[in-house]
Amino acid sequence: MVFRPARCNVLNDVGSNELILASDFPATGRTIPGFADLVAKLRPHRQVWETAPPPAGTETGLHATDYVDAWLADVRESGLRVTAVLGYCVGGVFAAPLAEHIASWQDEPPAVILFDPERPDGALIHRHYHELVAGLSSVLSTDEIQAAQERGRKAREQHDDLPALAAELSSLFADVGEVGFTRVGLDPARRGELVATFRGFVHYLVVAAEVDPVPVWRRATAVSSHSPLNGLNVLGAEERDTIVARDIRFALDHGDLLRDDDVVRHVADALDGTPTGAR
Repeated sequence: MVFRPARCNVLNDVGSNELILASDFPATGRTIPGFADLVAKLRPHRQVWETAPPPAGTETGLHATDYVDAWLADVRESGLRVTAVLGYCVGGVFAAPLAEHIASWQDEPPAVILFDPERPDGALIHRHYHELVAGLSSVLSTDEIQAAQERGRKAREQHDDLPALAAELSSLFADVGEVGFTRVGLDPARRGELVATFRGFVHYLVVAAEVDPVPVWRRATAVSSHSPLNGLNVLGAEERDTIVARDIRFALDHGDLLRDDDVVRHVADALDGTPTGAR
């Protein structure tokens, strides 16, 4: 019987006993490429799974260990040998404990390859809110957009606590989203789904802050864009030089990393090389 994971999405289904595990937050309506785009070009001769978040609305009360344990349960039950763990953006944070646990039960640790890895903070959560609100400019007036972004800015100033900031920004997005989504004719169920997806995403960011990925990152390969607000680009030169084992930099925007042909070639080489994962 073919094993089908319950908590991961299958991106590449081939007859192999080897697995590449990709850590990200895939969601309906995502506007930038994801691991499915990378895998379509990479066409590896290994199975590829992508971590899936819990169903929207069920994440309340969960911690980082709950997310990681759920994904690991699929991997362990499958019996597949994990050759690499990939991580995109904050998915790179979760890639660290995934790789560390997998290395504890395998003879060889998986390679760890990170794409613009970044640790979540208030600025990152606020930026996602700001960008989503700006994306409603086709259905909201300039004044409405500015008012919503001003409310978000004030929330960012008032909250140093990540859960509190996430809760308020989720509430603000629910308010502005309800107006915008209604104007484009979305039914209540679809409006609720989009708001719940954002709430689930910011919760994912909040719990990722519980993880210290640096010990694993120091043995990993990073694939970096040139976007100044993303990935390792937000770090000072000294920290950046020591936080990963290898940093491959591309003159690309953050949103292009997982679809660029040159990146695909470098990733293929890294996957065929010596594992850089952590024990």
